[in-house]
Amino acid sequence: MRKPLTAAHTGCGIHPDNTLASFFEAMESGAQIAEVDVLVTLGGTAVLLHDHSPALLTCTYEELNAPEVRQSISPIYSEHEIATLEQILRVSDSSGMLLNLDLKSTDAIGPTAKLIYQFAAQKRVFITGASESMTARYPDIRVMYNTPDVWTDGKGERYVEFADAVCRKAQIGGYAGLNMESSTCRQEVVDRAHAAGLLVWVYTVNEPQEMRRLIGIGVDAITTRQPSRLLSIHEE
Repeated sequence: MRKPLTAAHTGCGIHPDNTLASFFEAMESGAQIAEVDVLVTLGGTAVLLHDHSPALLTCTYEELNAPEVRQSISPIYSEHEIATLEQILRVSDSSGMLLNLDLKSTDAIGPTAKLIYQFAAQKRVFITGASESMTARYPDIRVMYNTPDVWTDGKGERYVEFADAVCRKAQIGGYAGLNMESSTCRQEVVDRAHAAGLLVWVYTVNEPQEMRRLIGIGVDAITTRQPSRLLSIHEE
């Protein structure tokens, strides 16, 4: 049985999501992939944030990272500076760790691609999230197609149609694979994706039973806040 890659969701340890400290925890967890969320400031600096803030429209990174401004975004920034994507690419460069950059806005596409090229990181980066037109603009950067979170027609009778449709869309769009909410992922879609040369990634999986199910159907990567749990299951 193939072992899917373990993708550590930032915030998998004691530190808050999308901080530099949480990224180091992901790197140290034993996972092969670290997942971070990316938005962009005024002036085009890619930063690690999950939720949009009005301050992103009015502040450069330096202004945004001022203590009084960043603390207005979240109390966690009283103890942590706002991390930049450049920092993440720099600190992980020598490790060769794979990165899942989950873009939260299409405004982040250009600044993110620029940094990927700057660090020659095309072979260790995967893009999820807001990636409209990215496969055409940057064909050497691997982008995952984000499948719908709901597939059923209410009667649970159309899964094969769903599987065929998402695989076809990923192929036509030049995507590297599917990025799926775990409950929507079944054997039929994994089989069809692999037959088409597509990867299948699932998120965000923390329960052992669901981890074992997804390992059993052959997914390629599992994003989790419990990387040590998933790695232990691999050793069973």
